Amino acid sequence: MVQKTVLITGSSEGGIGDALAKEFHKKGLRVFATARNLTKVQHLKNMGLEVLKLDVVDDASIKEAVEEVKTRTGGKLDFLVNNSGRGYSLPLLDTTREGARDLFDLNVFALIAVTQAFAPLLIASKGTIINIGSIAGVSPMPWQGYYNATKAAVAALSNNLRIELSPFGVKVINVITGGVKTKFFDNLPTQHLPSNSIYAPASEEIEFVLNGSFVKSAMDVDRYAKSVVANALKSKPKVHHWEGSDAWTIWAVSAFGWSTIWVSRLNCRVCSIADLYRT
Repeated sequence: MVQKTVLITGSSEGGIGDALAKEFHKKGLRVFATARNLTKVQHLKNMGLEVLKLDVVDDASIKEAVEEVKTRTGGKLDFLVNNSGRGYSLPLLDTTREGARDLFDLNVFALIAVTQAFAPLLIASKGTIINIGSIAGVSPMPWQGYYNATKAAVAALSNNLRIELSPFGVKVINVITGGVKTKFFDNLPTQHLPSNSIYAPASEEIEFVLNGSFVKSAMDVDRYAKSVVANALKSKPKVHHWEGSDAWTIWAVSAFGWSTIWVSRLNCRVCSIADLYRT
């Protein structure tokens, strides 16, 4: 049998991409693990995986990666995992246009740019695209509005890609990811509210959330990767794959709750510090 191939964006050590690369490798696939900085994927190279430099917001870098994969595989790619991304946690009133543009460029526009570039290879193999989404795209978590919006966009774009690529035999999976133990927050700069923020009186409570300290019960990243890979390798995978802590709770609430349930469910988090605003 011909060895199947997979390319994963954002495979730096300690993240979801890293765990997915290892799991696909265990399943016998030929893995192209990518990162902007190759030192962050050296451990994967030492394990026998192939590593490539890829900056997903750089068109030239994307083109070089496509040409390299095309050369190594003969023009085919079985799986593309769009995993690159980052967070941006601030109250919307305190965000900047520049910060929002950078976030959408990485989390949304780069996803489509990479997919466009690798599409001929995926079509040639009737392959599968796996987009790493988030429950944040479903539930409006306070203090991370723009991040929520990027993940909602990933879900919408995944649905469109699924329809538009179906005539070519390409599958599209959106993984609606809940809590997973990674270095996600460790790799972000510490966030502080601006001194003139209307939320400044509650800065201690809000910054606790902004910097991820509220995350307690998250799924082990290797367990998450096993589930994602197992689903992807099925002949008929779930195209909306909910995985991670709280994922099924968010699914149930979104599927069976009333239209304003998020307001009533999440307002308590904001209202609990409302008295501080009034001091």
